[in-house]
Amino acid sequence: MSPKLSVIMCLCLLLAAFAVRGAPLALPPQPVTAFAPKAGAPLPLDAVFVDENGQQLRLGALFGRVPVVLVPGYYSCRNLCSTLFEGVLQALALSGLPAGAYRLAGVSIDPADTPALAAARKQAYVAILPGGAQDLHLLSGTTAASAAFANAIGYRSSRDPTTGELAHAAGFIVASPDGRVARFFPGLRFDPAALRFAVGDAGAGRFDTSLGEQFLLLCTHFDPTSRRHSVAALWLVRVGALATLLSLGLAALARRRRRQA
Repeated sequence: MSPKLSVIMCLCLLLAAFAVRGAPLALPPQPVTAFAPKAGAPLPLDAVFVDENGQQLRLGALFGRVPVVLVPGYYSCRNLCSTLFEGVLQALALSGLPAGAYRLAGVSIDPADTPALAAARKQAYVAILPGGAQDLHLLSGTTAASAAFANAIGYRSSRDPTTGELAHAAGFIVASPDGRVARFFPGLRFDPAALRFAVGDAGAGRFDTSLGEQFLLLCTHFDPTSRRHSVAALWLVRVGALATLLSLGLAALARRRRRQA
């Protein structure tokens, strides 16, 4: 390829990258989300929730004997929540922890959730859990109960006024038998060995003092509803075009120098 043709191709790429002007590039305000639990923080054991059977259940009823794995989320979520819970179930299944070594509970952050929604989710989850249904509880509650739990684990979510969906972080905690935050796992997929050790440490009253990291999985690079890329994605395209222009230009210059030598 001649140097002149290389330059023309680079200019075409560059123009294409900067020609995306069909929609405004301004992003909507970033949702207010957080997940920053503190080691040793007490959970609201007196908060009353409703389980998947519609029975009232005081949060403290889950504690006292073994560590408790608590997964915040909501049951009508169409994005992260089911993926998160399945990640927790898979890690528990591979951890080598025997049935009865822990209890597992999903705690809804959405007061609009109902026992019927929780029951439907539980049917899908039970087959993965080593101990079966007896080790799994899916709780929903009032605004006050959900807020008390969220505040105790440093959890904040915000509702999209257009879709009604909640923007939230992904992760879960392991709590000690006396109802205190012992370990925080951010993300969607988890190391089974690390989870096994965390449950053992929580049972022995050992807490992870390095808590506080946040893992916010919010899709801001691509809007699947409008099928348009955000500012960040567009600038990635533009930077790629500039890099291509630079590399091709240097290659053309090197070839010219070799011919002149």
